[in-house]
Amino acid sequence: MSLNIKHLNVRTALVLLAFIFLTFNNTIVFSQDNTPEFPYDPDEKATQAKICAKVCLKRRDACIKIESSNPESEQICQSQMIICINQCR
Repeated sequence: MSLNIKHLNVRTALVLLAFIFLTFNNTIVFSQDNTPEFPYDPDEKATQAKICAKVCLKRRDACIKIESSNPESEQICQSQMIICINQCR
């Protein structure tokens, strides 16, 4: 009987330890959300945003050519470009 109680205590301690470890691990992971990569280089980030914006402008120009027969082409293509630029951030 005493042996079963010891195994039960060891198992309970292991389960409790695993629970604490998983909780601590999730806390660390969630605390690191939205933190920039280290080392953070603002110039590189700005360059990437500029390249992405240029791609969005080219997509808008292509959209205007494709939708040339549509009277709402300017508005459609402009809204697609804004969505694209928002995704660059």
